[in-house]
Amino acid sequence: MYFDLKPKARREDLYDRERELEDLMRALVSGKYPLTVVTGIRRLGKTSLLLVAFSEVPGVLVDLRGVGQSRATLYRRLSSAINRFAEERAGLWERVVQGLRRVSGVQVSEFGVSLSWGERRADLVELLSRLAEYGVAVAFDEAQSLRGTLKREFAEILAYVYDHVDVKVVLTGSEVGVLYDFIGVEDPEAPLYGRDFHEIRLSRFDHERSLDFLRKGFEQEGLEVDDEVLEYACRKLNGIVGWLVTFGVRCVERGARKEVVDEVLEEASRLVAAEFEKFLESHKPAESRILACAKAIADGENTWSRIKRRLEDAERGEIADPVLHRALRALVKASYVERIVEGRNVYYKIADPVLAHALRGGKGGKPPHHRY
Repeated sequence: MYFDLKPKARREDLYDRERELEDLMRALVSGKYPLTVVTGIRRLGKTSLLLVAFSEVPGVLVDLRGVGQSRATLYRRLSSAINRFAEERAGLWERVVQGLRRVSGVQVSEFGVSLSWGERRADLVELLSRLAEYGVAVAFDEAQSLRGTLKREFAEILAYVYDHVDVKVVLTGSEVGVLYDFIGVEDPEAPLYGRDFHEIRLSRFDHERSLDFLRKGFEQEGLEVDDEVLEYACRKLNGIVGWLVTFGVRCVERGARKEVVDEVLEEASRLVAAEFEKFLESHKPAESRILACAKAIADGENTWSRIKRRLEDAERGEIADPVLHRALRALVKASYVERIVEGRNVYYKIADPVLAHALRGGKGGKPPHHRY
Protein backbone atom coordinates (compact mmCIF):
# COMPACT_ATOMS: atom_id res chain seq x y z
CA MET A 1 0.00 0.00 0.00
CA TYR A 2 1.33 3.45 -0.90
CA PHE A 3 -0.24 5.23 2.08
CA ASP A 4 1.85 3.71 4.87
CA LEU A 5 3.87 5.98 7.14
CA LYS A 6 6.53 3.31 7.73
CA PRO A 7 9.37 2.86 5.19
CA LYS A 8 8.41 0.47 2.41
CA ALA A 9 9.93 -3.01 2.37
CA ARG A 10 8.27 -4.62 -0.69
CA ARG A 11 8.82 -3.78 -4.35
CA GLU A 12 5.06 -3.50 -5.02
CA ASP A 13 4.72 -0.80 -2.35
CA LEU A 14 7.48 1.38 -3.81
CA TYR A 15 5.98 3.84 -6.29
CA ASP A 16 7.89 4.85 -9.43
CA ARG A 17 11.40 4.10 -8.23
CA GLU A 18 12.00 1.17 -10.60
CA ARG A 19 14.95 2.83 -12.33
CA GLU A 20 16.67 3.74 -9.04
CA LEU A 21 15.94 0.31 -7.55
CA GLU A 22 17.37 -1.55 -10.54
CA ASP A 23 20.41 0.73 -10.47
CA LEU A 24 20.98 -0.10 -6.81
CA MET A 25 20.43 -3.82 -7.38
CA ARG A 26 22.99 -3.84 -10.22
CA ALA A 27 25.52 -2.07 -8.00
CA LEU A 28 24.99 -4.63 -5.22
CA VAL A 29 25.07 -7.71 -7.45
CA SER A 30 27.64 -6.83 -10.11
CA GLY A 31 30.51 -6.10 -7.76
CA LYS A 32 31.64 -3.25 -10.01
CA TYR A 33 31.47 -0.64 -7.25
CA PRO A 34 32.68 -1.30 -3.67
CA LEU A 35 30.90 1.91 -2.61
CA THR A 36 27.45 3.12 -3.64
CA VAL A 37 26.01 6.43 -2.47
CA VAL A 38 22.26 7.19 -2.40
CA THR A 39 21.46 10.89 -2.10
CA GLY A 40 18.37 13.04 -2.00
CA ILE A 41 16.72 15.54 0.30
CA ARG A 42 14.72 14.41 3.31
CA ARG A 43 11.56 12.32 2.88
CA LEU A 44 12.13 11.16 -0.69
CA GLY A 45 12.30 7.46 0.23
CA LYS A 46 16.01 6.62 0.51
CA THR A 47 15.42 4.21 3.40
CA SER A 48 12.52 2.56 1.58
CA LEU A 49 14.72 2.06 -1.49
CA LEU A 50 17.33 0.28 0.62
CA LEU A 51 14.81 -1.89 2.46
CA VAL A 52 13.24 -3.05 -0.80
CA ALA A 53 16.66 -3.84 -2.28
CA PHE A 54 17.62 -5.79 0.86
CA SER A 55 14.40 -7.79 0.66
CA GLU A 56 15.85 -9.27 -2.55
CA VAL A 57 19.61 -9.07 -1.92
CA PRO A 58 20.90 -9.88 1.59
CA GLY A 59 21.97 -6.75 3.40
CA VAL A 60 22.32 -5.14 6.82
CA LEU A 61 20.89 -1.61 7.21
CA VAL A 62 22.42 0.52 9.98
CA ASP A 63 20.66 3.75 10.97
CA LEU A 64 23.25 6.40 11.87
CA ARG A 65 20.84 9.24 12.63
CA GLY A 66 21.67 10.82 15.95
CA VAL A 67 24.88 8.84 16.50
CA GLY A 68 27.06 11.96 16.51
CA GLN A 69 30.31 11.26 18.37
CA SER A 70 29.03 8.32 20.47
CA ARG A 71 30.94 5.11 19.76
CA ALA A 72 28.62 3.22 22.12
CA THR A 73 25.59 4.31 20.08
CA LEU A 74 27.29 3.33 16.82
CA TYR A 75 28.10 -0.16 18.07
CA ARG A 76 24.61 -0.63 19.50
CA ARG A 77 23.11 0.38 16.15
CA LEU A 78 25.34 -2.16 14.40
CA SER A 79 24.25 -4.89 16.85
CA SER A 80 20.57 -4.04 16.34
CA ALA A 81 20.93 -4.06 12.56
CA ILE A 82 22.68 -7.44 12.54
CA ASN A 83 20.08 -8.94 14.88
CA ARG A 84 17.29 -7.63 12.65
CA PHE A 85 19.02 -9.26 9.70
CA ALA A 86 19.14 -12.53 11.67
CA GLU A 87 15.35 -12.46 12.11
CA GLU A 88 14.66 -11.67 8.47
CA ARG A 89 17.23 -14.06 6.93
CA ALA A 90 17.12 -17.02 9.29
CA GLY A 91 18.41 -19.52 6.71
CA LEU A 92 21.45 -17.49 5.73
CA TRP A 93 22.02 -16.39 9.33
CA GLU A 94 22.77 -19.95 10.42
CA ARG A 95 25.88 -19.78 8.23
CA VAL A 96 26.79 -16.11 8.84
CA VAL A 97 26.76 -16.48 12.63
CA GLN A 98 29.52 -19.09 12.49
CA GLY A 99 31.80 -16.50 10.89
CA LEU A 100 30.83 -13.81 13.40
CA ARG A 101 31.81 -16.04 16.31
CA ARG A 102 35.42 -15.62 15.17
CA VAL A 103 35.33 -11.80 15.22
CA SER A 104 37.17 -10.13 18.08
CA GLY A 105 34.83 -8.18 20.38
CA VAL A 106 31.65 -9.84 19.06
CA GLN A 107 29.56 -11.89 21.48
CA VAL A 108 27.06 -14.40 20.07
CA SER A 109 24.35 -15.86 22.32
CA GLU A 110 20.87 -17.31 22.00
CA PHE A 111 19.55 -13.76 22.34
CA GLY A 112 21.56 -12.43 19.38
CA VAL A 113 24.78 -10.59 18.67
CA SER A 114 26.32 -7.79 20.72
CA LEU A 115 29.40 -5.72 19.94
CA SER A 116 31.86 -4.49 22.54
CA TRP A 117 33.02 -0.86 22.30
CA GLY A 118 35.18 -0.88 25.43
CA GLU A 119 38.70 -2.11 26.02
CA ARG A 120 38.19 -5.17 23.79
CA ARG A 121 36.47 -3.26 21.01
CA ALA A 122 34.80 -5.16 18.18
CA ASP A 123 36.94 -5.25 15.05
CA LEU A 124 34.68 -3.65 12.44
CA VAL A 125 36.97 -4.50 9.54
CA GLU A 126 36.85 -8.15 10.53
CA LEU A 127 33.10 -7.93 11.07
CA LEU A 128 32.51 -6.53 7.57
CA SER A 129 34.86 -9.14 6.13
CA ARG A 130 32.85 -11.98 7.65
CA LEU A 131 29.59 -10.53 6.31
CA ALA A 132 31.19 -10.18 2.88
CA GLU A 133 32.10 -13.88 2.85
CA TYR A 134 28.40 -14.70 2.66
CA GLY A 135 27.50 -11.99 0.14
CA VAL A 136 25.91 -9.66 2.71
CA ALA A 137 25.99 -5.96 1.80
CA VAL A 138 26.05 -3.25 4.50
CA ALA A 139 24.29 0.11 4.25
CA PHE A 140 24.79 3.07 6.57
CA ASP A 141 21.75 5.34 6.51
CA GLU A 142 22.42 9.10 6.95
CA ALA A 143 26.18 8.54 7.19
CA GLN A 144 26.87 12.26 7.43
CA SER A 145 25.40 12.18 10.96
CA LEU A 146 28.73 10.98 12.40
CA ARG A 147 30.76 13.70 14.08
CA GLY A 148 34.20 14.43 15.48
CA THR A 149 36.92 11.82 15.78
CA LEU A 150 34.39 9.00 15.31
CA LYS A 151 33.59 10.36 11.85
CA ARG A 152 37.22 10.17 10.73
CA GLU A 153 37.80 6.82 12.42
CA PHE A 154 34.79 5.33 10.65
CA ALA A 155 35.85 6.82 7.31
CA GLU A 156 39.29 5.22 7.76
CA ILE A 157 37.62 1.83 8.37
CA LEU A 158 35.57 2.21 5.19
CA ALA A 159 38.67 3.24 3.23
CA TYR A 160 40.50 0.09 4.37
CA VAL A 161 37.47 -2.06 3.58
CA TYR A 162 37.20 -0.43 0.14
CA ASP A 163 40.80 -1.36 -0.65
CA HIS A 164 41.06 -4.82 0.94
CA VAL A 165 37.63 -6.41 1.51
CA ASP A 166 35.17 -7.52 -1.14
CA VAL A 167 32.11 -6.11 0.64
CA LYS A 168 29.44 -3.91 -0.91
CA VAL A 169 28.95 -0.74 1.17
CA VAL A 170 26.09 1.72 0.65
CA LEU A 171 25.99 5.20 2.20
CA THR A 172 22.89 7.39 2.17
CA GLY A 173 22.60 11.04 3.01
CA SER A 174 19.99 13.78 2.95
CA GLU A 175 22.63 16.45 3.66
CA VAL A 176 24.35 15.85 0.36
CA GLY A 177 27.19 18.33 0.71
CA VAL A 178 28.00 17.08 4.21
CA LEU A 179 28.01 13.49 2.93
CA TYR A 180 30.41 14.53 0.15
CA ASP A 181 32.67 15.96 2.86
CA PHE A 182 32.56 12.61 4.68
CA ILE A 183 33.54 10.81 1.48
CA GLY A 184 36.20 13.42 0.79
CA VAL A 185 35.09 14.36 -2.70
CA GLU A 186 37.24 17.50 -2.73
CA ASP A 187 39.54 16.91 0.25
CA PRO A 188 42.83 15.07 -0.43
CA GLU A 189 43.32 14.71 3.34
CA ALA A 190 40.05 12.76 3.80
CA PRO A 191 40.44 8.98 4.32
CA LEU A 192 38.08 8.09 1.45
CA TYR A 193 39.46 10.65 -0.99
CA GLY A 194 40.04 9.28 -4.48
CA ARG A 195 37.84 6.19 -4.10
CA ASP A 196 35.40 5.98 -6.97
CA PHE A 197 31.77 5.51 -6.03
CA HIS A 198 28.47 4.99 -7.80
CA GLU A 199 25.84 7.63 -6.98
CA ILE A 200 22.08 7.19 -7.18
CA ARG A 201 20.13 10.42 -6.77
CA LEU A 202 16.50 10.48 -5.73
CA SER A 203 14.50 13.45 -6.96
CA ARG A 204 11.10 14.73 -5.94
CA PHE A 205 8.07 13.72 -7.99
CA ASP A 206 7.00 16.12 -10.70
CA HIS A 207 3.39 17.31 -10.76
CA GLU A 208 2.12 14.49 -12.95
CA ARG A 209 3.79 11.77 -10.92
CA SER A 210 2.50 13.33 -7.69
CA LEU A 211 -1.04 13.26 -9.06
CA ASP A 212 -0.67 9.69 -10.25
CA PHE A 213 0.77 8.61 -6.89
CA LEU A 214 -2.18 10.10 -5.00
CA ARG A 215 -4.77 8.71 -7.40
CA LYS A 216 -3.35 5.20 -7.21
CA GLY A 217 -2.97 5.43 -3.45
CA PHE A 218 -6.60 6.45 -3.00
CA GLU A 219 -7.65 3.73 -5.42
CA GLN A 220 -5.90 1.19 -3.17
CA GLU A 221 -7.90 2.58 -0.26
CA GLY A 222 -11.19 2.52 -2.20
CA LEU A 223 -11.63 6.31 -2.04
CA GLU A 224 -12.62 8.73 -4.79
CA VAL A 225 -11.10 12.17 -4.36
CA ASP A 226 -11.99 15.35 -6.21
CA ASP A 227 -9.31 16.46 -8.70
CA GLU A 228 -9.34 19.96 -7.25
CA VAL A 229 -8.24 18.58 -3.87
CA LEU A 230 -5.51 16.48 -5.50
CA GLU A 231 -4.22 19.44 -7.49
CA TYR A 232 -4.16 21.57 -4.34
CA ALA A 233 -2.20 18.89 -2.46
CA CYS A 234 0.33 18.49 -5.27
CA ARG A 235 0.85 22.23 -5.50
CA LYS A 236 1.35 22.71 -1.76
CA LEU A 237 3.44 19.59 -1.04
CA ASN A 238 5.47 19.87 -4.26
CA GLY A 239 6.51 16.29 -4.94
CA ILE A 240 7.92 15.35 -1.52
CA VAL A 241 6.69 11.77 -1.23
CA GLY A 242 6.82 11.71 2.57
CA TRP A 243 4.34 14.60 2.81
CA LEU A 244 2.14 13.14 0.07
CA VAL A 245 1.92 9.90 2.05
CA THR A 246 1.03 11.80 5.23
CA PHE A 247 -1.72 13.63 3.32
CA GLY A 248 -3.07 10.32 1.99
CA VAL A 249 -3.13 8.74 5.46
CA ARG A 250 -4.93 11.76 6.94
CA CYS A 251 -7.53 11.68 4.16
CA VAL A 252 -8.21 8.00 4.81
CA GLU A 253 -8.76 8.85 8.48
CA ARG A 254 -10.78 12.08 8.10
CA GLY A 255 -11.95 12.37 4.50
CA ALA A 256 -10.29 14.11 1.56
CA ARG A 257 -10.60 17.90 1.73
CA LYS A 258 -8.38 20.89 1.06
CA GLU A 259 -8.38 21.56 4.78
CA VAL A 260 -6.49 18.30 5.30
CA VAL A 261 -3.69 19.60 3.07
CA ASP A 262 -3.47 22.70 5.27
CA GLU A 263 -3.45 20.57 8.43
CA VAL A 264 -0.61 18.42 7.08
CA LEU A 265 1.29 21.53 6.08
CA GLU A 266 1.03 22.96 9.61
CA GLU A 267 1.91 19.69 11.36
CA ALA A 268 4.83 19.11 9.03
CA SER A 269 5.97 22.73 9.48
CA ARG A 270 6.40 22.22 13.20
CA LEU A 271 8.43 19.06 12.57
CA VAL A 272 10.79 20.56 10.00
CA ALA A 273 11.13 23.75 12.06
CA ALA A 274 12.41 21.65 14.96
CA GLU A 275 14.84 19.86 12.64
CA PHE A 276 16.03 23.16 11.22
CA GLU A 277 16.48 24.51 14.74
CA LYS A 278 18.95 21.69 15.49
CA PHE A 279 20.81 22.50 12.28
CA LEU A 280 21.08 26.16 13.31
CA GLU A 281 22.32 25.26 16.78
CA SER A 282 25.17 23.32 15.19
CA HIS A 283 26.29 26.45 13.32
CA LYS A 284 26.80 28.93 16.14
CA PRO A 285 27.67 31.79 16.19
CA ALA A 286 26.46 32.26 12.58
CA GLU A 287 22.97 30.82 13.15
CA SER A 288 21.13 34.16 13.01
CA ARG A 289 22.58 35.08 9.64
CA ILE A 290 21.97 31.58 8.23
CA LEU A 291 18.35 31.81 9.41
CA ALA A 292 18.01 35.27 7.83
CA CYS A 293 19.30 33.89 4.51
CA ALA A 294 16.84 31.00 4.61
CA LYS A 295 13.94 33.34 5.39
CA ALA A 296 14.89 35.67 2.54
CA ILE A 297 14.95 32.75 0.08
CA ALA A 298 11.62 31.46 1.39
CA ASP A 299 10.19 34.93 0.72
CA GLY A 300 11.30 34.80 -2.90
CA GLU A 301 14.64 36.63 -2.70
CA ASN A 302 16.27 34.02 -4.91
CA THR A 303 19.49 35.66 -6.19
CA TRP A 304 22.76 36.55 -4.49
CA SER A 305 22.21 40.29 -4.84
CA ARG A 306 18.62 40.22 -3.53
CA ILE A 307 19.53 38.03 -0.56
CA LYS A 308 22.44 40.30 0.27
CA ARG A 309 20.27 43.42 0.00
CA ARG A 310 17.67 41.86 2.29
CA LEU A 311 20.25 41.03 4.96
CA GLU A 312 21.96 44.42 4.73
CA ASP A 313 18.62 46.19 5.11
CA ALA A 314 17.87 44.08 8.19
CA GLU A 315 21.30 44.64 9.74
CA ARG A 316 21.63 48.25 8.56
CA GLY A 317 25.16 47.67 7.42
CA GLU A 318 27.28 46.17 4.67
CA ILE A 319 27.84 42.40 4.60
CA ALA A 320 31.07 41.10 3.10
CA ASP A 321 30.66 38.62 0.24
CA PRO A 322 32.64 35.83 2.01
CA VAL A 323 30.28 36.08 5.01
CA LEU A 324 27.21 35.64 2.82
CA HIS A 325 28.95 32.86 0.89
CA ARG A 326 29.55 30.88 4.10
CA ALA A 327 25.91 31.22 5.18
CA LEU A 328 24.55 30.10 1.80
CA ARG A 329 27.12 27.30 1.56
CA ALA A 330 25.99 25.90 4.93
CA LEU A 331 22.37 25.80 3.73
CA VAL A 332 23.27 24.20 0.40
CA LYS A 333 25.58 21.59 1.95
CA ALA A 334 22.80 20.53 4.34
CA SER A 335 20.38 20.33 1.36
CA TYR A 336 17.99 22.84 2.89
CA VAL A 337 18.60 25.11 -0.10
CA GLU A 338 19.05 24.17 -3.76
CA ARG A 339 21.51 26.12 -5.90
CA ILE A 340 20.10 26.26 -9.43
CA VAL A 341 22.30 27.30 -12.36
CA GLU A 342 20.60 28.48 -15.55
CA GLY A 343 23.17 29.68 -18.06
CA ARG A 344 25.02 32.52 -16.38
CA ASN A 345 22.36 33.00 -13.74
CA VAL A 346 22.33 31.35 -10.30
CA TYR A 347 19.18 31.04 -8.21
CA TYR A 348 18.48 29.73 -4.72
CA LYS A 349 15.41 27.80 -3.62
CA ILE A 350 14.25 26.17 -0.38
CA ALA A 351 14.29 22.45 -1.19
CA ASP A 352 11.31 21.42 0.96
CA PRO A 353 8.09 23.43 0.46
CA VAL A 354 7.08 22.63 4.02
CA LEU A 355 10.24 24.27 5.37
CA ALA A 356 9.57 27.28 3.14
CA HIS A 357 6.09 27.48 4.67
CA ALA A 358 7.56 27.30 8.18
CA LEU A 359 10.13 30.00 7.42
CA ARG A 360 7.38 32.28 6.15
CA GLY A 361 5.64 31.93 9.50
CA GLY A 362 3.07 29.21 8.89
CA LYS A 363 -0.67 29.80 8.78
CA GLY A 364 -1.77 33.34 9.37
CA GLY A 365 1.78 34.59 9.66
CA LYS A 366 2.29 32.96 13.07
CA PRO A 367 5.57 31.07 13.33
CA PRO A 368 5.28 27.35 14.13
CA HIS A 369 8.32 27.62 16.39
CA HIS A 370 9.69 30.37 18.59
CA ARG A 371 12.74 30.85 16.40
CA TYR A 372 10.53 31.70 13.45
